[in-house]
Amino acid sequence: MVVLVEAFRSLAIARFSAKYPNSAMDDHFVRCALEASAVSAASAGRYNEASLAASAAANTVAQLVNQRKRKGNGEVYARAADAVALSISAAAQAGFEAEHLASIVRDQQLLSDGGASWEQLVEMPLWVHSMPPRAHDQWQSLKNQLEKAGLHWSVWIKWYEGRVLPLRQSTEVEDAAYSDLPGQLSWERGPETVNIEILSRLEALRPDPHAIEGINSPITINRLADGRIGVETGPFSLPTLPASLGPQDHHNALTVCRNRAVQVAQIASSSQFQGRSEYAQILADYLEWLPNEQGSGNMLLADGEARTLNKLFTAEEGILPLVFASKLAVLLEDHIALRSFYPEIERHYQAVNTGRLITPLSRDAVEAVQQVIRSQTPKVFDETVSPAIDEAAKPSLEIRPILEDLPPADPSRPKPPHDPIADADPRKSQNYIVASAYNRIWAILQKGKGTAEAIEGWQKTYDLMKPHMGAIIDFLRNFWPGDSAGGGSLPPTIGT
Repeated sequence: MVVLVEAFRSLAIARFSAKYPNSAMDDHFVRCALEASAVSAASAGRYNEASLAASAAANTVAQLVNQRKRKGNGEVYARAADAVALSISAAAQAGFEAEHLASIVRDQQLLSDGGASWEQLVEMPLWVHSMPPRAHDQWQSLKNQLEKAGLHWSVWIKWYEGRVLPLRQSTEVEDAAYSDLPGQLSWERGPETVNIEILSRLEALRPDPHAIEGINSPITINRLADGRIGVETGPFSLPTLPASLGPQDHHNALTVCRNRAVQVAQIASSSQFQGRSEYAQILADYLEWLPNEQGSGNMLLADGEARTLNKLFTAEEGILPLVFASKLAVLLEDHIALRSFYPEIERHYQAVNTGRLITPLSRDAVEAVQQVIRSQTPKVFDETVSPAIDEAAKPSLEIRPILEDLPPADPSRPKPPHDPIADADPRKSQNYIVASAYNRIWAILQKGKGTAEAIEGWQKTYDLMKPHMGAIIDFLRNFWPGDSAGGGSLPPTIGT
């Protein structure tokens, strides 16, 4: 991994030098480029050719910077030719020499014809058309390795992908963040330390993201009487009684579901149960979130567990133990009936189905904010927040089709009941619940951090969450284009 960060470093410095030729770079900055060149060139194995090309490019640009106002640059031009030759060799070794040559020819023609300056050329897409398939596959493989090595590698992943297809022009201070120009980075301490330092620099340059007004969170989050942020009773904890039904009807329906879920959970937890272990855990979670008479719990989160049970049942209806299947079928029927007391559930799924899912919610950002909430509990967050967020954010259970031969269909066996909202995408629902909850928390933090009533740790919590909230708010804004500032409509208000 050291060689990779040095190769990225070489390229970043070379790009910066080409893009800002009038920048005041001292000898120290030039030595940094040469140092990165030496380290990356010393690598061995599959990245050797690419590292040598990066080395030569950085070496050439560094010398050009050092000799910009001098004469006799023949040696530098020779090194530039060597850099091009090495890059062609690396591309040939990787299997996309023709596309690489086409890009070089395109760049040369633009420069010679006056179609682009060096500064403009640096901001253009790397490839003439699109990334060659083999280059794309190799990049995805390397990207996967980097992501597994640590979240901090995202800084170079985004940097490289921003070079392949620039979506916007980067500023000089943003480009300088990858170099020692603003202040020396701790390269000797390894990739993780350096990458985190660069991420901190970039984050300091970004404006604070603003919470989106008008989007209610299905998890009712408010500032409590003691000043902390906590979960309160909301529309998914307290029922709405239809005109023909009263409190006792809701009490009876809730009691039936709870008692039946306890019975089914006991079967699933038994050592004699011949079925998936996930049933016991899902039923335990269902019981945890099923509302009680005091208004605790969250019917929407309980409903998510019931929908997962229904999908599991559907996938395994031919092989589940008969008694378990019978009781599970009745439980799910009772739960569907219980939904009539919580009309907000249907409204929630209708709202989710109208939302767009252009890009998925960043799991890295979600997990980072989860960690902040845990670390700031109980100082800033009440103990009710983490369990609700963790439940909403947990990965969806992957329900794979049964590979073994199934017995012939038996019409007498119990079947899962038809679920009217079975088609609602659970991942979209989950993403919206989490994003809207974080948006609500962020709005509370922004309004309270500068006031006299802000409790100890409020500003620290804000600073810890800030690097990750931009991605979450961007997801929510893209999910419903437009916000309170105009340009579109917000989702239907939950509970109204």
